[in-house]
Amino acid sequence: MLSTTIVLFLCALAASSVFTAMLCRYAPRLGLVDNPDARRKIHRRAVPLGGGLAIFGAVVFSMGMVLAIPNSLRQLFEDGALRYASYFAAGLVIVVLGLIDDRAGLRGRVKLLGQIIAALILICGGLVIHNLAVFHWSIQLGLLSIPFTLFWLVGAINALNLLDGIDGMATTVGLILVSATAVLAGLTGSHDAQVIAIAFAGGLVGFLRYNFPPAKIFLGDAGSMLIGLVVGGLAIEASLKGPGTVLLAAPLAICSIPIFDSAAAILRRKLTGRSIYSTDRGHLHHRLLNRFGSNRRVLFWVAMICAPTAAAALASVFLQNDAVALVTTLAVIGIVVAADIFGRAELLLLVARLAQLGGSLLRPVARRATAGSGLAVQLQGSRGWGILWESLAEAGERHGLSRIHLNINMPAIHENYVATWKSSHWPNPEDTWAVEIPLKVDSRLAGRLDICGVRNGLSPRDQIEAIMDLVEQFESRMASLSRGGSPKTGPRARKAKLPVMAGTNRRA
Repeated sequence: MLSTTIVLFLCALAASSVFTAMLCRYAPRLGLVDNPDARRKIHRRAVPLGGGLAIFGAVVFSMGMVLAIPNSLRQLFEDGALRYASYFAAGLVIVVLGLIDDRAGLRGRVKLLGQIIAALILICGGLVIHNLAVFHWSIQLGLLSIPFTLFWLVGAINALNLLDGIDGMATTVGLILVSATAVLAGLTGSHDAQVIAIAFAGGLVGFLRYNFPPAKIFLGDAGSMLIGLVVGGLAIEASLKGPGTVLLAAPLAICSIPIFDSAAAILRRKLTGRSIYSTDRGHLHHRLLNRFGSNRRVLFWVAMICAPTAAAALASVFLQNDAVALVTTLAVIGIVVAADIFGRAELLLLVARLAQLGGSLLRPVARRATAGSGLAVQLQGSRGWGILWESLAEAGERHGLSRIHLNINMPAIHENYVATWKSSHWPNPEDTWAVEIPLKVDSRLAGRLDICGVRNGLSPRDQIEAIMDLVEQFESRMASLSRGGSPKTGPRARKAKLPVMAGTNRRA
């Protein structure tokens, strides 16, 4: 069997290399290219997309070749025909969904629906988590079995999709995770999962040659979502202790870094008033890229972060001790946060928001401060946006506004600043007006400013015109600061009562 799996791996590697080379040539003719936009996509030239199609095709081709020739794996394929068919069908749905998104763009809800369909195909193929085992405790999910399995698979798909932000990132992480899954499947005797993992690893290695920085082709959503689907499904299958009983610590440890990154992204976007489907450059790889300045160095450090958690997952199963996986995973994440590599700003944002919520519940209404309160967080970068924000907060008090929300997002210079100011008075919603103003620097969108005010018997038009004069001055100072100048164009604004926290990145 060992020799046959080696042939399977090499066949997938060779097929992936050939298919990827063909896509590099023909993808642009099909409109599968990723064009730079000088804002979020800051690569220098248009790059072909569709790596997921090459990897999927290579895995299917290699397994088909092995199945066509008499060998030790043939009986395994025949016995697990339903399981292999479900992975093929689910993978096909994800790849088609991703290619459509890469070519024309899909709304987040449509992509989510497609991901749910793919996950349900795996569930219909028998991949259902009925029980969870951790520290010798067994948790029976009962009616929650299918929803929990669905949540895990869709979460894994999106976690790997969010990691696909720089050359070779998702491919490298996927290769580490699927390799660990192959070894884990060998330890637990999950031969079906091991065969799929070995073939998929071969496909990733063949593609990585072209995806390694500087990349000649990108995975695209078709590739990153396919990796998430396969890693999420195989991590569960390889961790089965019995029928439907999953050793929870192992798959959690294997997928811990993608889970940590996606959880931080959701937290960051929700607590700053943005949609969870919005994009930013605040992920782990973006922070590392801003710190080390080289894609290859980032891949090295990401591998150094993922390798200990994957190894801990294997050790926990081998030693039959869940504490090894859980303690190691928490230690790695703790070091990443404590070393200010990633996650500190999100943690501080959560703590500040909880403190603010607790204070608003405990503080009597009659004793609320009259100066207003709010929150300002520098999620990325180190430029002095706080001085500009102070002028806006002061204007809120002076013009009798009820709320100001500022969101500066300039990925090209790695700057992300979010702040909110709220009046101490609770206005009647029927008396309020609101405007949403896009902020631009050099004709490019650099952020948004949301302002809510109270009529107080005045015309909203007069109030908004006064505010627009302030916004024009703000944009001018914002442009100066984005170019490395000083934000101070006059007397420093009086400080508002806002807790300002530095982000995780100390470089401009």
